[in-house]
Amino acid sequence: MKPLKILVAEDNDDHAEMIVEALEVYNPENTINRFSNGEQLIAHLETLQRQNIEKHLLPNLILLDIKMPIMDGLEALQLIKQNVTFKHIPVMMVSTSENALDIEQSYKNGANSYIVKPFDFTEFAQKICDVNRFWADISELPKA
Repeated sequence: MKPLKILVAEDNDDHAEMIVEALEVYNPENTINRFSNGEQLIAHLETLQRQNIEKHLLPNLILLDIKMPIMDGLEALQLIKQNVTFKHIPVMMVSTSENALDIEQSYKNGANSYIVKPFDFTEFAQKICDVNRFWADISELPKA
């Protein structure tokens, strides 16, 4: 199982803890950085870009909540997908929203996937493990 470098932007501490815990349990070798809003995530990515980080050191996957303060997930998604350095990174929207407009906007803005957070912890953890399995073991990610 390949370890992934994953960035998580989630303002809800409980949801973030569940996501990070599920990713770590599925693969303890994963490197996970969590941000509380899109602005922090974008600032981190811009720091990597300024430092001229090599492509193989960039994250393999970004998990974005939609409803966050300061900069929401859709705004962050647009910035990621407009940036030549980051647009190849798969971005998965992870939201409690089942609103068709949120889903449509996510895909229009370049999301690679959209999952709805279940309210049950076990089901939520299983979905996150399935996400990790898909991106690490099934899908081929861009190589450096």
